[in-house]
Amino acid sequence: MVVDLHIQHIAKGYKSFSPSDTLVYQIDYFVLTLNKYRRAKGKSIDFVHGVGKGVLRAELIKVLDSKFPSFEYQDAPFSTYGYQGAIRVTIR
Repeated sequence: MVVDLHIQHIAKGYKSFSPSDTLVYQIDYFVLTLNKYRRAKGKSIDFVHGVGKGVLRAELIKVLDSKFPSFEYQDAPFSTYGYQGAIRVTIR
């Protein structure tokens, strides 16, 4: 399963968002998705965050470590998403 966290793919009206609003919305969407599938043990989800400056990626890792410590995560395949362009989360 692939979830693209680029704001234009997950939010209507995103053009009026400030950068901080965008980050909050992306993180909320990430948490919502993980909560939706938290009982699907063994399921892997690739969250595409893009390369950029790494701000969103760092925030996703903070959320995983604090709210979903039993879930495993790693960089998703380079061949598909580029260098650190996505995180693969496995529900445990």
